[in-house]
Amino acid sequence: MVAGSSWFGRLERYVCPGCDCVFGPQKYLDLDEAFVGKDYQVLYSRYAEGDSTENELRAFRALKPEAGGRYLDWGAGGGWNRTLETLTREGWTVIAHEPNAGEAVAQSGAQVWDGASGGFDGIFSNNVIEHFRDPIAQFRKFHELLKPGAKMAHASPCYDYCFAFTGFHSVFLLGWSPHILAEPTSFRVVDHERDGEYINYVFQRI
Repeated sequence: MVAGSSWFGRLERYVCPGCDCVFGPQKYLDLDEAFVGKDYQVLYSRYAEGDSTENELRAFRALKPEAGGRYLDWGAGGGWNRTLETLTREGWTVIAHEPNAGEAVAQSGAQVWDGASGGFDGIFSNNVIEHFRDPIAQFRKFHELLKPGAKMAHASPCYDYCFAFTGFHSVFLLGWSPHILAEPTSFRVVDHERDGEYINYVFQRI
């Protein structure tokens, strides 16, 4: 067990006995989705991320996108980056989805995911994977949304145990755990890049 403190109170995290993953706090993971959604609404009413455009573009380009493809930006942000604007200007078809700041994305004028359609040629995210409260269920959902053989790229510094001071970060996929997560969800890791705090894993749908 790993412990720390934050405005959440005492954070207790756990190391998976079967891999290198660190997860928790359990009291946060036990909350229902509606409550967590409201918690994020409160957070984003008074907090904005720094400009993450560069890393989001790196994650997108790690997919080796092809002209004519449809790509899903998972965690498109609340107006604190220029990713969608940049990619649209370059001619890419990118659909936006922000699980916890969706109103801001809708107001940006971006094409927003309807929550149901699939057949995507790729999915990408930055600083999102550490928020997954059930990574296996989330990866299985991504599998449904992607075409066979399509890829997804998830960039995050939290493939290391860092930025652990907030309970909103509920999983840290350290060491070999990205590969272990991929196997039961019908993905495989096909690429991996590490450049300081920029760490990106590319998964391919099997």
